Amino acid sequence: MASETNFIDLIYESAFIPTNWEHVLDQMAQAVNGHGTALFNVSTAATRSIASASLEDLSTKMLKEGWATRNTRAQRLLSIEQHGFINEADYFSDEDYETHPIFTEVMKPLGYGFGTSTFISAPCGDKIIFAVEKKKSKGPVDTASIAYLDRLRPHLARAAMMSSRLEFERINAAVEALHLTGLPSAVLGFNGRVLASNRLLENFIPQIVIAAHDQLRFAHAPANDLLSVAIARFQLADGATFSRSFPLPQLDDAPPAVVHLVQVSGNARDIFTSAAFFLVVTPIDRTKVPDTETIQGLFDLSPAEARVARRLAAGSNVAATATQLSISDETVRSHVKSILSKSGMQRQADFIAAIASIRPMGG
Repeated sequence: MASETNFIDLIYESAFIPTNWEHVLDQMAQAVNGHGTALFNVSTAATRSIASASLEDLSTKMLKEGWATRNTRAQRLLSIEQHGFINEADYFSDEDYETHPIFTEVMKPLGYGFGTSTFISAPCGDKIIFAVEKKKSKGPVDTASIAYLDRLRPHLARAAMMSSRLEFERINAAVEALHLTGLPSAVLGFNGRVLASNRLLENFIPQIVIAAHDQLRFAHAPANDLLSVAIARFQLADGATFSRSFPLPQLDDAPPAVVHLVQVSGNARDIFTSAAFFLVVTPIDRTKVPDTETIQGLFDLSPAEARVARRLAAGSNVAATATQLSISDETVRSHVKSILSKSGMQRQADFIAAIASIRPMGG
């Protein structure tokens, strides 16, 4: 077991090296005869957490059975005015342990009793919970353990706040990098709130605006629906890779464009950011449609399908495409059906917008 001074150093290192948080959580539990420690960020509907490997049984049950959204224990802890770690046995009775579903269906069957926890409110609005879990067979949390954890608490709070700030700066830097490439972009949170945006996005006003409560809104109403659906699906993705694109029609001086939602990548164990995905807007210039070979390679199309796709992306309709390629309207429609199947898109308009948003090689 590391000395308290060395442990505090490890806590601050975790602000810069997120994977170190797992070691911090393990050592917190070992120091107070606990079974493991969990760290939750409960600031959004999509609760983020990391935990000691020893808590895998508890973490798995909480996740698979959806207890994160109906955790009355966490709700009680957040309602307690506290400035340090609390002994949960002081706030939950034996009757609670025998009647509350979170205990009777989750904690008790796995052998867990009352532990000790604290929550920290960061200036950015994050609410962070550190919870040291203890097996019931090991007895209650003692006062010496609480005192030890209270000495660590200011350092845990500062490191958590540093992690949050550093992650936010990383996201801001990414948005500015997209600005340098000429791409209007923003970073959205788990609830769709705009956390950061670059100046190029202002060129799309009133086609795209940041409205009340920092919510992104499109003048094209169907795009708002598509964004809402995408956010909802992202929240249910449970860590799976996520991306989505949809078109925006021309409005006044703003050109037609494709909106791309791309999941924010980073350390899988980093919970100190509310950033969920990048929103990147690619203006469409139909005079610069990529060549047939590029389209064919990107979507694994046949040469004939790629020729049809390129004509449609350049603005031709089915009849004009059929005339230009000396084939029938039905053949064009058959190719379109195959193109949509291979690309995984539902509508011809979405595929055309995606094609038109691709910048030609060397363009």
